[in-house]
Amino acid sequence: MILQNKKNYFLIIGIIIFLDQISKFIIKTKFDVYDSINIFKGFFQIFYAKNSGAIWGLFHNHSNSIIPKIITLTSTIAVLILIFFFLKVNPKHKLELLSLSFIIGGAIGNITDRIHQGFVVDFLDFYIKDYHWPTFNIADSFITIGVIILAISIWKGNKSQQN
Repeated sequence: MILQNKKNYFLIIGIIIFLDQISKFIIKTKFDVYDSINIFKGFFQIFYAKNSGAIWGLFHNHSNSIIPKIITLTSTIAVLILIFFFLKVNPKHKLELLSLSFIIGGAIGNITDRIHQGFVVDFLDFYIKDYHWPTFNIADSFITIGVIILAISIWKGNKSQQN
């Protein structure tokens, strides 16, 4: 019964994985690595990068082939823990379920890349002059939005408990 009440959230997870993977497929088929195209000159470009490191390119320049495997294993364990919590959340807590759906969907999208390719495809590149935000992808966007929603939900929950 609890899973039935969460079917829309499973659909959200699936849509996020699909959007992430189709966007990466398009980038890989239309661009060579390190190719870019300006969308808003001086602010945003599509830039195809391979990230074998962690979030925001941490450990990207590693020389040890075990690093990507450790990142993939750690990410997979984290997703399994998140799925456990997702399954335990009361279906009435829609904000928490939405946030966990975003995080799980995004994480699975990136883990899929790591397992099949050994790296994550990043392509969204925001910048102002010489300052570039680390290049990221659709999965990263959903993970970030999910974490923000979860933080707001926790903050709101704590505030209501104090009243």
